[in-house]
Amino acid sequence: MEKWRKGWIDEKKDIAIQLNSGQCGGSYAESVIILCSALSALASEVWPGQQKDRARFVELLKEFAPVKYKVTNISIPLLIAYLKNRQRDKEAEIIRKAYLDISPAIVLTDKVDKSEKDIIQVCNTLEKKELRYHSYANLLYTEVRSGYAHEYKTGKQTDPWPMTQQEAFISYVNWACKLDRHIHFHIAWIAELASSLAEKLDNIENTLPIKDPKDWWVKGKS
Repeated sequence: MEKWRKGWIDEKKDIAIQLNSGQCGGSYAESVIILCSALSALASEVWPGQQKDRARFVELLKEFAPVKYKVTNISIPLLIAYLKNRQRDKEAEIIRKAYLDISPAIVLTDKVDKSEKDIIQVCNTLEKKELRYHSYANLLYTEVRSGYAHEYKTGKQTDPWPMTQQEAFISYVNWACKLDRHIHFHIAWIAELASSLAEKLDNIENTLPIKDPKDWWVKGKS
């Protein structure tokens, strides 16, 4: 069988990058709609069926993305905001002191974020499910893919504008009126991630589709 996924994704990637640069009146919105829809298409091929779109989208990234994309890393700023909003100030302060004890004026990128293992080492009261909810893989689905698919805008914790033009997977938007930061997923990162995933699936196409896992990673049971 002809390996077609990488070429198909790369066509979508080129269109998305051009739209993000403003060509044809495009913007970040049109770019991520194309890229995230393509990722959903790949995930549905690996694990066909209904009522599991988020779980398989995240699983696709977790299982097949090269390590360099850090898709299972946890957003430290968003995790802290989550804990504060639930009056879990003690846990929020532990995480802040360990990983975000810096000036609010500093521009943050993916370098500030940590692995699940790192976070549990400093605060073992956090559940895997809530940590994984704040992983890049899940946030890309809930805050970007779903936000634009259903409301044609980012989610409440996301922003369509990068905080820096330097090479980064993600950056965090500073808000002058509050301490919380919004996450921005850079188009170049999403595009290259999608291309890498398509190439990986091309290389294992004889094993597709795959049986659903007993426990989806995003649900935190494994």
